[in-house]
Amino acid sequence: MVEKEFGVGELLSHLHPQKPPELFEEHKKLTKKYLDEILQKVDLDRVVDSLEIKDKDLVKQMIIDAVVMHDEGKRNPNFQYYIMKNDAFKDLATDKGDTKHSYLSAKIFFEKYFDVVDSESDDNEFYKKFYFLLGLCYVISRHHSKLGEFEKFVNDFSDEFDLRGVLQYQSVDMYFGIEFYVVMKLIYSILISADYYATLQYMADIKVDNFGEFREKEKFYEYEVIKNMDKFEGELNKIRREMFKKCEEKLLQNLDKNIFYLNAPTGAGKTLMSMNLALQFDPKKIFYVFPFNTLVEQTAGVFRKIFDDVVVINSTTPIEFDENDMRQYEIAYLNRAFYHYPFILTTHVNFFELLFGVGKEENFPLWQLAGSVVILDEIQSYNVDKWWYIVEMLNVYSKIIGFKLIIMSATLPRLDRLLNEERFVDLLGSGYLKHPVFKDRVEVDFSMLDMEVEFEDIEEVIFNENKQKVLVEFIKKDTAKEFYEYMKDTEGYEVYLLTGDDNKLYREKVIKRCNSEAKILLVSTQVIEAGVDIDMDLGLKDISLLESEEQFIGRINRNGKEISKVYFFDMDKEADIYRGDIRLAFSIKSYKDVFLSKYYEKYYVDVLDALKKEKEKIKSTKSEIAIFKSKVANLDFEWVKKEMKLINIKTHTIFLPFSIDMSEFNIKDEFLTDRMLDGYKVWEAFKEANEIENYAKRKVVLSEIMALMQFFTFNVYSYIDIKKYNDLVGGIYLIEDYEEFMDDELKFDRKAFSEYQDGIFL
Repeated sequence: MVEKEFGVGELLSHLHPQKPPELFEEHKKLTKKYLDEILQKVDLDRVVDSLEIKDKDLVKQMIIDAVVMHDEGKRNPNFQYYIMKNDAFKDLATDKGDTKHSYLSAKIFFEKYFDVVDSESDDNEFYKKFYFLLGLCYVISRHHSKLGEFEKFVNDFSDEFDLRGVLQYQSVDMYFGIEFYVVMKLIYSILISADYYATLQYMADIKVDNFGEFREKEKFYEYEVIKNMDKFEGELNKIRREMFKKCEEKLLQNLDKNIFYLNAPTGAGKTLMSMNLALQFDPKKIFYVFPFNTLVEQTAGVFRKIFDDVVVINSTTPIEFDENDMRQYEIAYLNRAFYHYPFILTTHVNFFELLFGVGKEENFPLWQLAGSVVILDEIQSYNVDKWWYIVEMLNVYSKIIGFKLIIMSATLPRLDRLLNEERFVDLLGSGYLKHPVFKDRVEVDFSMLDMEVEFEDIEEVIFNENKQKVLVEFIKKDTAKEFYEYMKDTEGYEVYLLTGDDNKLYREKVIKRCNSEAKILLVSTQVIEAGVDIDMDLGLKDISLLESEEQFIGRINRNGKEISKVYFFDMDKEADIYRGDIRLAFSIKSYKDVFLSKYYEKYYVDVLDALKKEKEKIKSTKSEIAIFKSKVANLDFEWVKKEMKLINIKTHTIFLPFSIDMSEFNIKDEFLTDRMLDGYKVWEAFKEANEIENYAKRKVVLSEIMALMQFFTFNVYSYIDIKKYNDLVGGIYLIEDYEEFMDDELKFDRKAFSEYQDGIFL
């Protein structure tokens, strides 16, 4: 027995340079204290019920003990003597002994509960309890590291405890489904959080007593737009009010449900509509999740006019802190890492890392979803190949953790069709998309789809229409850049190019000009489809996916002032951009009537049926869905993370140290040279920040630097071998000789960069 192997003595848990060591039992008490506080937010009964093990009291106690006993391996004499400098264990320590404690903690926990589990006479119940016990042991063993492959752990454990006979011909997915994965992720999150809070209280004298709860509901209804909603005139505002009230009524009839669809047309006011819906649940927290940082920043500006405590969590927003208090670094990092904020705006990528990430920082705030409302906007931007998995996982996550999910889209239907049953509540249906005030505000012209389109043809339409604000979208950056060069000296128009390579400052400048009285021609890629607040009078677009076409017309005549026109043409091959996307077979060429009538149900029935057939195809001996379910249930965490990653393109990040005019912005002098943001100074600050020893301070300072780094960094495909560079820090390449692939307007030329690196441009 492991527990009897070592003597007890005066056990220590942590050391501090300025105060006495922390006793082992004190850390356990603090861990239990924080566990109890977390369990006031998390409904443990809901979690236990999802496992469908009959002895619910046993399961609940096992979860509590797994958290409290996570450090039992610190009884290891080698850990006590060599790590804790505890002389009481000198005689028990060995010269070459293992000082680790996490795996030993798992073994001690296993021994505590194995006899209880082994006494179960029903085979089905035994194996449920047994795999649950192994799952808890695995979580304990990983509390200082990331989650990996559960099967390997089980094999190692089997050898140590002679379990091969018990596990022969058995597997987790014979007894549990996807629920097991979600439960284990949640327990891991709770354990590492309680442990971190307890350790922080001893190490930094910081007591965590505020997890960040939303308490500003009344401010929403005091906001002028909401308070005076009934006073706004016009047909569009009348329809907006009708939608606002109708979806609220439908939600109030279904408060017991977890997932809701809000199918609202562009211009319907869905941002405030969705917030009203979220507040009906009196949530502990609100998460507003977008596909792009531009949308995050834009919407944060709206909500900061209403609420005091709105926080953006993404890769480009600094962590706020007080420079005058050393402890503020710890507190600032703590708040960001654990989402100690009442109202969070973030991206799809961040949210999916929370759900499917394997590292500690990705999992710290997972339990914070309990009692929250999550609003997922622009969900149609997800990879169609992942739709089934996304719907299934969101369904299970919301049930077990206990959060409400509002899914928003201008076009997307109820994706629960993929699950062969109706599980979600449709708040509005798709009828409003067909209302003339939305449907008829843009006239669509398909005539260019019947011809080989050249730049001259697009130019001719622009001059014939002679509109004040013109938007032309291409699906390839190179084509957009070529057309921009072709048109940039056009008389009568200010001509701009906007792509994903342009930084925030340039984007804001372009949007500002588009919203001015100037006559504008904006050439863009698909970056314009969402997150860019413009209202143009004429649109021309290279076709891609039907959802993109709908997003595009949402940039034209948004406020319904007068009928505007959109032309579609076919220039670049969509398959070059959307490789393997099943929707390519359902383009606007075949679905013109659907697009004009806004009867997207027909389109999505066809797409979802094709997707279902593809996912249900037998590959080897299992369908893709069966393989996914098996991998998830068997806790192959790394595989799930890779499978659920929204962006799988491998890239290098390069840093080009040019200078940018920042005279209109409040930037610290240390980064400026003659009022210009100096790329070299930003790079040096980045290098220095990476050398900071204190982890919390390093993370906070880096977040501030990364907000500036974004103006100088570009992602390039990994097939380009970066041979020519001047420095490499944190996986980012500094390239000083950038003149060959940056023009006077600071536009990045990818083809020229590839040639500079002697690469092959695809």
